[in-house]
Amino acid sequence: MPYQIALCGLTVRDERLIEIVLTRAPNPKYPFATSRASSSSTADIAIADASTPQAESMIAELKALNSKLVVVFVSDLGMAGDSPYRIERRSLLLKVNRVLDEVVETELLNQTRVDPRGAASSRASTAGPASAGAAPVAKVEVPLQPLRALVVDDSLTVREQLRAALESVGLLSDQAENAEAAQRLLSANTYDLVFLDVVMPGADGYEVCRSIKKNAYTRSVPVLMLTSRSSPFDRARGALAGCNSYLVKPITWEAFYGAIDRVLNKHFKNDGDQLAARGYRAASTG
Repeated sequence: MPYQIALCGLTVRDERLIEIVLTRAPNPKYPFATSRASSSSTADIAIADASTPQAESMIAELKALNSKLVVVFVSDLGMAGDSPYRIERRSLLLKVNRVLDEVVETELLNQTRVDPRGAASSRASTAGPASAGAAPVAKVEVPLQPLRALVVDDSLTVREQLRAALESVGLLSDQAENAEAAQRLLSANTYDLVFLDVVMPGADGYEVCRSIKKNAYTRSVPVLMLTSRSSPFDRARGALAGCNSYLVKPITWEAFYGAIDRVLNKHFKNDGDQLAARGYRAASTG
């Protein structure tokens, strides 16, 4: 019997995306079946949109039917919701299967649940590596992911310098040499910062920035422009493209780290504990 997933307050697009991923996954580890919360008589897992007001009442109704319901929250930044299982919306396609498998292995394998038709079913004897009589699987606290930046610059030397500088304050990074490579990485990964060179082969940094800010799944990501162009006109172009900070080359490390600190604190609403939990270490410029 598949694990039952109730979809709570998700957009039609997100519902469809989840259904496609679960029905088309090659050689799935565990079977899943989805339905909307309103038509779910019992559910093992709820996937809820943390920004939807009615999701809370849907979850409460489902928990009245199954007190062991596990909730996975979807939100724009992947940090909302009172559950260790959270997915950033733009990473839903890549992460939903992995998170659901983790829920099964951590929370559900040893549970005995009741089939809506009245038959008891023990997951420990039918799913995954656990066997009947095995010790309960310990609940694992899911750590927050380290902060990750995307560096877009056609100079390998600059990319490597920025990689080392970001690592020194606790940020991982990916590198792209042009707009095309940047767009591929943005569509496949989740980033907390983007550094954009203005002058590059093909589309320039302004065009890439506009594309990021027009996309509902990336528009909230802070963008820092890196350029040797310092005229008021160029700064205005950066502002119109939607960049969050404009750094003029040659950039001093004090200005570089100061800009990172400002945009991250603004983006995370001055939540220093959350930034620290994700590995960020503000650079000392004194």
